[in-house]
Amino acid sequence: MRWAILILASVVSAQAADHWIRLTTPQFELYTTAGEQKGKDTLRHFEKVREFFLKASPVRAREDLPIRIVEFATADQFRPYQPNDTSAAYFFENSARDYIVLGNRASYPTAIHEFTHLIVRRSGLRIPLWLNEGWADVYSTLRPMGKETAVGDLLADRTRTLATEPWLSFDELTNTDRNSKNYHEADRVGIFYAESWALAHMLYLSPDYQANFGKFIVALNHGNSTAEAVRIAWGRTPDQVFEDLRKYLDRKKIYGRIFEASMDDKQEEPVASPVSEFDARLMLVDLLPAAGKTTQAKQAYAQLEREQPENPQLAQSIGLLAEETGDPATARRYLEKAFEEGDADPKMCLELAMMDALAHEPPEKIVPILERAVKAKPDFTEAKVRLGLAEVDARDFPKAVSTLMAIHDVTQAQAPGVFCGLGYAYLETGDLAAARRNAETCRKWAKTAPETSRADDLVKLADARAKPSAAVHPGETIRSVAGTARALECSPEGNRLQIVAGNRVVTFDLPPLDAVEAARPPLDFTLTCGALRPVRMTVEYAPPHSAIETSVGIVRRIVF
Repeated sequence: MRWAILILASVVSAQAADHWIRLTTPQFELYTTAGEQKGKDTLRHFEKVREFFLKASPVRAREDLPIRIVEFATADQFRPYQPNDTSAAYFFENSARDYIVLGNRASYPTAIHEFTHLIVRRSGLRIPLWLNEGWADVYSTLRPMGKETAVGDLLADRTRTLATEPWLSFDELTNTDRNSKNYHEADRVGIFYAESWALAHMLYLSPDYQANFGKFIVALNHGNSTAEAVRIAWGRTPDQVFEDLRKYLDRKKIYGRIFEASMDDKQEEPVASPVSEFDARLMLVDLLPAAGKTTQAKQAYAQLEREQPENPQLAQSIGLLAEETGDPATARRYLEKAFEEGDADPKMCLELAMMDALAHEPPEKIVPILERAVKAKPDFTEAKVRLGLAEVDARDFPKAVSTLMAIHDVTQAQAPGVFCGLGYAYLETGDLAAARRNAETCRKWAKTAPETSRADDLVKLADARAKPSAAVHPGETIRSVAGTARALECSPEGNRLQIVAGNRVVTFDLPPLDAVEAARPPLDFTLTCGALRPVRMTVEYAPPHSAIETSVGIVRRIVF
């Protein structure tokens, strides 16, 4: 093993000495040894395909961080990073970015195939492996036709395989996953890909199936099996669908489709820059885990760290690999190092913030990390959502409202957090109408019992504070005092809570308890009239509305 690692390390170093060029556009980052002109041609093709997907694809992928493409000019360069002997290109992801790796044999259809996988992944759709591969094959035939784009051309190698090899059954095909023999063994993988392409082609493009394809995708995304989804979408059994598929192919003529969307040739000119030997080595080592060479990657990172121990991009790479290999402590340590060294990679910042949240770090530590992510990429929705919610946790409600209200593309998964967060922030700033409105929206999108319960609690709290006895005024600013419970004075004119803070007694107006939040109250402590047990508490309150008040304000929340 040690000899294999040493040999690989020498290969990485030798290849880093090759002439690498980096070309960038707002959506792509390409490293290539194929020369600047070839690299520009590759990027232009990806930009055209991306433009088509934005205009015409039924899969709506969010715009995320730039995709890193690595393009090898020769087979010898590609081989150490090749997942298997048959791969001409592949797509993979880690917590920082998405990759498309192109070998020397990768054609433009192959590149489109891998890009389709990326689009499906970014869309959040949950679809089975056969459809992911088959749909990518269908889209690999994209070709421009003036102001239109054609898709669905015949794939000769797939039809030849279907005509000469025994077919997988419907269940064998649709239940294949990444661990199945059908996906890995040479004598099975060909027919798996061919049937996947044929079935995806018929369901997506044929007149008998096309209209309900969207319904089929929705059923799959909701967790139904392929057999269940075809019944839901078309009212047919798997046997009927397979019989239709054989007839579809026997026609010797399959359907294509013309989209009224051009693959525009108007893109920004890529910016070219040289790549240092160290950066080239780091980029290459980042590819090794996808090729199943995790141990070699760790050894190579260690060598790079000895050379540049303060390099933030290297610290990020080490941290992300540690996370992927189940070492969260090392992952967090290295991502913190990358952050402290000034790394502003937005996805790295988001990953570090999520790790800190799991480690129960205070929101005051998490907010600056997310602020850096949003500053680096202002349209990074996930980071903005988490920033707004972290600001809620930090009790900075005006900032939280500003951050969350600026998000315009909230997903269904994010909606409960965003709208309940907004509801709570509005509640704490005295805008009860907005609080109730957002809480009800949160309730609408809630998918779990805790989400529903939180929305219901917000509505109840907003209703309680709407009563005159709670004395809420829009725009009120919440303050806090920490101390020890002293007494609760009860009278027909209103109740007053006293705490001892330092060497002084602080008095608050206490509205009805259904209008007061209580966080983590001790089981053996209740607010009853008279002397109170000296329990430590922090009282959050809204200042009084008159300078002649004898209390410092009105209690909104008590934290024990």
